[in-house]
Amino acid sequence: MKIFNALVTSFVTVSMATLVASPANATDQESTPARYVNSDARAYAAMQKLPVDQPLHMLNMIRFKDKASYEKENEFAAKGWTGEQAYAEYSRHSSPIANRTGGKVSYFGMPQLTLIGPEHEKWDAIFIVSYPNLASFLALVGDPEYTKHAFHRSAAVADSRLVRMAPAPVPEQ
Repeated sequence: MKIFNALVTSFVTVSMATLVASPANATDQESTPARYVNSDARAYAAMQKLPVDQPLHMLNMIRFKDKASYEKENEFAAKGWTGEQAYAEYSRHSSPIANRTGGKVSYFGMPQLTLIGPEHEKWDAIFIVSYPNLASFLALVGDPEYTKHAFHRSAAVADSRLVRMAPAPVPEQ
């Protein structure tokens, strides 16, 4: 187990360098809530302290930009895509890699109304991707083909949440 943990630790360190390519949070103005688009290195470091050999589920909450924001020199900038279209392009590339590394979408939903929570937090898509273990998730985010296309996600997303969850028994009702 110590060897496996050491491998995961080194993989997380390498993966963090790839994932933290742009700021995790950006605040437009003081009155504007923080927006979260890319991962936070501290969170990935904390993930190393959680169990590595059990199933995990990644809760994704996504709000798309009205218009995708690619760098001017990027070939996709001229396409005039919406954030949803750019995210679909990201998914087109990332989904097969997630499947290959053991990940699968176990829930996908389109939010309709937030009954409890901040009014400004509106989501366009919420889904859960299940992985057999941490190594499976890290294999996805560390895959060179994944990192090659991850810029579509950054161009597409106005705000997001990514929450690691562990399976637990349903409480008695």
